[in-house]
Amino acid sequence: MPVPAVPAVPAAPVRTVPRRLPVRLLLALLCCVALVPTWSAPAQAAFPTRNQWLADVDAAMYGSKVYLQRQVDAGGPGLAVNLDIDNTSLASHYDYGQPVGRVQRFAAFARSRGVVLLFDTGRVKGGGRLLRAMRQLREAGYDVGEICGRTSSAETLTHSKQRCRQHFVDEGYQIVANVGNRSTDFVGGNYRRGFRLPSYDNQLA
Repeated sequence: MPVPAVPAVPAAPVRTVPRRLPVRLLLALLCCVALVPTWSAPAQAAFPTRNQWLADVDAAMYGSKVYLQRQVDAGGPGLAVNLDIDNTSLASHYDYGQPVGRVQRFAAFARSRGVVLLFDTGRVKGGGRLLRAMRQLREAGYDVGEICGRTSSAETLTHSKQRCRQHFVDEGYQIVANVGNRSTDFVGGNYRRGFRLPSYDNQLA
């Protein structure tokens, strides 16, 4: 007697259960993502307008003529003013090669009182660079008494500025005013009073 066929039972659908990452591993991965550094270009402060710079120069030089006249009235041999060149005596950023008006007028006032103009620059000696600087200054209306620069590109500005002022003092000058625009122009001594023009965190050379 034939055996009756047993009806086939449909197979149950296979369900795939997603594997869960261990909690510790998941936290570690999140920490790694959080620690990946993101880079962005450093923000550079924008320079002020030319008019704002000139206004800041005027503010820095306020009272300079009155002060100098008092030094002249007090008398003494070898009175001199020491001036930086770039962005102090001559504009380099805004009006390249042109005299900085307020400083040039101060320098002219000093000469009218018999005070010698000494120039102390970060420009390097050699290759006629200081001769060109002297020519630029004279064309801009400065009566150059003497100019001193760095001995080489290896000499730091701080060392150069102090060395040049010491050189002027050794020659017999009394530096009654020191005019510059960077912090390196005022490190050390050998001057009575400094007038610091704006450099906007030493961004102006």
